[in-house]
Amino acid sequence: MEKLRYVEQEWNYVLSLMPRELESLCTSKLALSRKREVVSAQDYLRLCLAYSICDMSLRQTAAWASATGVAHLSDVAVLKRLRAAPEWLGSVVAEWFYQRGLTQGTPKGKVQIVDATTVSKPGSHGTDWRLHLSMDLTKRQIEQVEITNEHEGERLDRYTITPDKVILCDRGYATNKGIAHVLQRGGHVVIRSRWSGLALKTQTGGRLDILSLLETVSPDEIGDWPVQLEYEGHTYSLRLVAIRKSDQATEKTRRELHREACKKGRQLKSGTLKAAAYVFVITDLPRDEVTCLQVLELYRMRWQIELVFKRLKSILGFKRLRAKDDKLCQTYLLAKLLGALVIDELSDQALSFFPWGFRLPESTA
Repeated sequence: MEKLRYVEQEWNYVLSLMPRELESLCTSKLALSRKREVVSAQDYLRLCLAYSICDMSLRQTAAWASATGVAHLSDVAVLKRLRAAPEWLGSVVAEWFYQRGLTQGTPKGKVQIVDATTVSKPGSHGTDWRLHLSMDLTKRQIEQVEITNEHEGERLDRYTITPDKVILCDRGYATNKGIAHVLQRGGHVVIRSRWSGLALKTQTGGRLDILSLLETVSPDEIGDWPVQLEYEGHTYSLRLVAIRKSDQATEKTRRELHREACKKGRQLKSGTLKAAAYVFVITDLPRDEVTCLQVLELYRMRWQIELVFKRLKSILGFKRLRAKDDKLCQTYLLAKLLGALVIDELSDQALSFFPWGFRLPESTA
């Protein structure tokens, strides 16, 4: 298998990219409490990555570990080791980001993109796990990663909000509660909305008819209207910014809507088809500081995190799980994520910084 080279020939390169606290993290998270067969965090990580990025079965992983001298384990013993790894792997992923200049702090005025993608278990046609990511737009770097089960949906209150942070997100996050969560903490939103997704009101407190407003937008202009959002007794002043799509883009969206409706056996609402001709976002950014064109350009940058998801899924087949056991699933997902980050950095970044392609481990100094 082509990906075996990352845990065999190129293992020293991979290891050179790992956090320096690999061993201490393994001990503190009790992932390696008894060093009988797997005697080091390096071997433990190699076992996890072989199982995940190479998509081996437990029996194949055990045979590979024995053949390469990593450890002599039965498939049952491999299962036990892998089931104990999630908390440790999660810490390794977090340290990976922190040691690349990412911090838990949030500098003033930072723009953060948030999104989530789904992962399925073997034989499943629905959502079993969700991968939640946030990314610093300026640095183009992932800032926060969280893997949850299918019951944990896309929510803005999952993220830490500090004053002046600008949150960019798609329609799945467009709820009154989520927007209020950001605004109450001094943050700002630029969030795409559905035509019937939010209980927005006019400045005078009347019901807002979004479709009627959208239909007033001509192809060569951008609509920008003051609106209000009410949640738990508080009223928030917002802007609805909209632009009409090109005929080609509108037709493409409507074809996708029809295809999805047919797949799920649903009837499309006329309002959904009308709204498909527009892109409209909600923001609280002041009009005298951020123009309507700047709002739309800012939202367009949200595509950066879509590219991150596409890269993770394409590099290592992140879309579907093979494992059924919950703990094993988490190990598989986290090791897949770490493997994708390693491969991405080895291929796109490491060669730019080191003439020989990797950082020398401290033990060789």
